[in-house]
Amino acid sequence: MKIQFLDHSMASRRFNANNILLILGSILISTFCQITHSQNFGNKTVRLIIASAPGGGTDAIGRLLADALTNTLNQQVIAENKAGASGIIASEILTKSPADGSTLMIIQNSHAMNPAVYKKLPYDTLKDFTPISTLAKAPLVMVSSNSSGVKTIKELIELGKRDPSTLNFASSEASARLAIQLISSSIKMPVAVASYKGTGPAVLDVASGHVNYTITTIASTLSQKSTGRLNYLVLMSNQRSSLLPEVPSIAESGYPDQEATGWWGILGPPNMSKLLVGELNRNIKKGMSSNENMSRLKFLAVEPWLSSPEEFDEFIHKEVKKTLILAKEAGLESE
Repeated sequence: MKIQFLDHSMASRRFNANNILLILGSILISTFCQITHSQNFGNKTVRLIIASAPGGGTDAIGRLLADALTNTLNQQVIAENKAGASGIIASEILTKSPADGSTLMIIQNSHAMNPAVYKKLPYDTLKDFTPISTLAKAPLVMVSSNSSGVKTIKELIELGKRDPSTLNFASSEASARLAIQLISSSIKMPVAVASYKGTGPAVLDVASGHVNYTITTIASTLSQKSTGRLNYLVLMSNQRSSLLPEVPSIAESGYPDQEATGWWGILGPPNMSKLLVGELNRNIKKGMSSNENMSRLKFLAVEPWLSSPEEFDEFIHKEVKKTLILAKEAGLESE
């Protein structure tokens, strides 16, 4: 039997060499990641365009995201409101921005609905943007001014039959306009729609009694909920929400086919690199998934909803197709 003796000094040298290689590899990977991040963002301040006026749900979620990305990217992210025309103004700005990650935009579902509402857009909704991630979703809710005396959708219909001029709605986005049109078709009565530059001003005017109704996200109504100046008529969902358990769903109110949900996501300019999009997606998920930000989203009455860039792109395509069909069925004429 032949006995082999282990050369401990040789084994030790091999062990040390392997350790050194592992350490050098870790250093190289870490350095590469730092260099990649530096090349992607440099020292530029990242601008996050919020396609809404201050005070609404989109504004609140956008500012939450700006804080989250400032921490995860170690880069200053500044939120900038660009309200008007259901997000079209902000969207056009984004399409003309450099594809280096220095300009991003938070959108809501009106972005996917605009092709059904406007005949001519200064961009292609499906081709001129880079989807990065979804952020959150929430059902829409119909509210009335307390001064209107209307507390249910049944009372809205009864008052509208007696006085059609009372059927006036505030609207700041395409999603609300489509939901309003669907309600109008369901109750078989025309309604008047006043356009606003943001959900905040629209909700404020309803709370003040200047307009009787609006349909918007739960989050957009929170600033006025405690004042007692708003009545919650119906949730535009087939199920009640734990956020507003006392508010009936649209299905139990007799209109099961009129469900409408709000959602938010992040877009970049066209032609962003996959490497950069992937890095932003990871940082968004990391920042928005913290316990603190999960709690803040819940406080805003929205449900966290994070996706891959590919999933968000597919979702936008489906939403555009769906809303074009719904608009046609509802007889909504584009402007």
